[in-house]
Amino acid sequence: MFKSKLLNEYCFDWCFSYVVLELQLFWIGAHGVREEPQFVTARAGENVILGCDVSYPLNGQPYVVEWFKYGMPIPFFINFRFYPPHVDPEYAGRATLHGKSSLRIENVRSDDQGWYECKVLMLEQQYDTFHNGSWVHLTVNAPPTFTDTPPQYVEAKEGGSITLTCTAFGNPKPSVSWLVKFRAQKSPTNVDFACVQVSDGSLTVLSITREDRGAYTCRAFSPQGEAIHTTRLLVQGPPFIVSPPENITVNISQDAFFTCQAEAYPRNLTYTWFWEEDNVFFKNDLKRRVSILIDGSLIIAQVKPEDAGKYTCAPSNSLGRPPTASAYLSVQYPARVVNMPSVIYVAIGLPGFIRCPVDANPPVTLVKWKKDGFPLRIDKYPGWSQMDDGSIRVAEVTEDSLGTYTCMPYNALGTMGWSPAAPLVLKDPPKFSVVPGGEYRQEAGRELVIPCEAEGDPFPNITWRKVRHSINLSFSLHVYSSLQLKSLTKEDHGEWECVATNVATSITASTHVQVIGTSPHAPTSVHVAASSTWANVSWEASYDGGFQQTFSVWYGHVLKREHLGPHDWLSIPVPGGHDWMVVPGLEPETTYQFSVLAQNKLGTGPFSEVVTVNTLVFPISTPEPLVLLTPPRCLTANRTQQGVLLTWMPPANHTAPIQHYVMEFRLGERWEVLDDSIPAGEMELLARDLVQVKHTDFVQFYVCQFQTKEMSETNSPFSLLHSFYSSIRIQMLLLLLLVLREANISFCVSQLPSGSNLCVRDHQ
Repeated sequence: MFKSKLLNEYCFDWCFSYVVLELQLFWIGAHGVREEPQFVTARAGENVILGCDVSYPLNGQPYVVEWFKYGMPIPFFINFRFYPPHVDPEYAGRATLHGKSSLRIENVRSDDQGWYECKVLMLEQQYDTFHNGSWVHLTVNAPPTFTDTPPQYVEAKEGGSITLTCTAFGNPKPSVSWLVKFRAQKSPTNVDFACVQVSDGSLTVLSITREDRGAYTCRAFSPQGEAIHTTRLLVQGPPFIVSPPENITVNISQDAFFTCQAEAYPRNLTYTWFWEEDNVFFKNDLKRRVSILIDGSLIIAQVKPEDAGKYTCAPSNSLGRPPTASAYLSVQYPARVVNMPSVIYVAIGLPGFIRCPVDANPPVTLVKWKKDGFPLRIDKYPGWSQMDDGSIRVAEVTEDSLGTYTCMPYNALGTMGWSPAAPLVLKDPPKFSVVPGGEYRQEAGRELVIPCEAEGDPFPNITWRKVRHSINLSFSLHVYSSLQLKSLTKEDHGEWECVATNVATSITASTHVQVIGTSPHAPTSVHVAASSTWANVSWEASYDGGFQQTFSVWYGHVLKREHLGPHDWLSIPVPGGHDWMVVPGLEPETTYQFSVLAQNKLGTGPFSEVVTVNTLVFPISTPEPLVLLTPPRCLTANRTQQGVLLTWMPPANHTAPIQHYVMEFRLGERWEVLDDSIPAGEMELLARDLVQVKHTDFVQFYVCQFQTKEMSETNSPFSLLHSFYSSIRIQMLLLLLLVLREANISFCVSQLPSGSNLCVRDHQ
């Protein structure tokens, strides 16, 4: 039983709320037998009607319609007759009564989804008479929408990290993935895509590099649709050159153009250009003819030959170290003479050169000479010749060389004219007055002075140099230009030259310095001959430092060295001071590196040069085809008046054609050839030379065949002795001998004509 205060609790804003109703009210639908719930599906933004079942006719009966949503403690919609309904603020303007008791919700939202219960209160009926009201489940399918997204632009520093998070809502729940757009390093137009599925909607980029910049698209997807949000990652860092300069060739007086385009963030780019190591604006002859455009390009106006060289572009945005890119400028110009000497000095009595200092691009093709103002005909001077660079070589300088010379070079672009005239002056060459000895031996750490003096007009200058040595050595010139090595070191060992030079020419004198008491020098001429599983390493021993030296061979697997250090090489000591060593146990088809190390009692020397070789493929042996060959058969001998008639049959089996037969015989110990070219088709031979053989002589015959394939004697020759019982009573024995190369066989064959036995045994 409800009173008016009950209506106040339900927040009725009705005009009769002040009247106390003493009515007996019954809730009809809350406790009776209910109908099956209804299921309604709508898409967000659509209109939906939630039905409400009413069993009793509502015509003329006072009733109250209430709509509840599961989870809300009070009705969100109450309607009583003609009074304005009470609507919760969340449904205000969207919920209206449809028909008698159904509910219409317009512009359905995702949060409208849930269970709804409608109740119809009959104000004048008993509780158990009617069953009014029902449950309805509303499913709102909503396309994905983002509730949290990263900014449209995100900045990050190179080497840092960022996390981009997208949170999406929808029904059904959408999945979130990332579409990452990378820009290729060398070609901005090439794009690679990678889709990364992220369970929580977050994407983290670690150790950011310039290549990570670009668009990152967050995609929320469900069967109801998709939502996309794009964030651009801006990587703060030094510039990157996307269009570097390229080598160019231009003719003299033309303009040269170098490109240099860079990208960076921030984009406050400035470009600096260098010629070799100098700023182009610091080069006097160049600074007035160069200009740098806003896109970084460099223009050189009216190039000169001296402008040729390396040009380097360096863009900067004040972040990090500016990158650089270089290109070379080649200037083509007609051949010209530069720095022609005012006087040409040559040494009398020695070979000499009259040079034309040519500068040309493209190279010089011809040099013309004048002597004393007239064209020089070199063929008129014995011993004179013109070299490839145009210089004149004189086999022996005499007074015929005296004169004034000018030259004019040519190339594909022509010439810039004649050189200045230069007179030729004859001078005496330097002469050594004191020549260094052939060899000097001294202990390490001691001082060594090697004399060398020269004379001439003009007086020569003395210098020393070490032959085939690239590093700077510490030495000084002693009195009269002698070489002074104050504290000998291992590096001082070797060939030295004393050079005497004047304006005419230079002469040299050589000596050898042997430093005793050092570690050995590195072996030279290392050679490696490799098979599949071993390698033969050979070398030439260098100076042993004054003590007996030994060697060891070091080797390593090239691929394994990528993961190991140089100390992981294997070494094998070389016995007996040999200059070679066989290294076993190698892997086939593998790359190895070898080096040789020498040592004496003072220590080890430097490693030799490293030699890289590939081992061979491991050989796979294949059996040679079996050659089947059996002996000729049934060799018989019959005495006739013309001689001994020998007959036989061909072999029973042979895999290659027979070329010919050979017949041999012997009366004693020595075998002799009876016939060595019996045709393959012949099966008999008449031995006329044996007519005079005595009746009691022991005659032995031997026949063999040759195959076409090998052209060699078979493994199965045999000989025959036969016994005769005739009217002349010549007694002979018939014996067949089978010779095998690898076995000694002795056995008897029983099937012989006229009851005789044939014994086959080793043929000696």
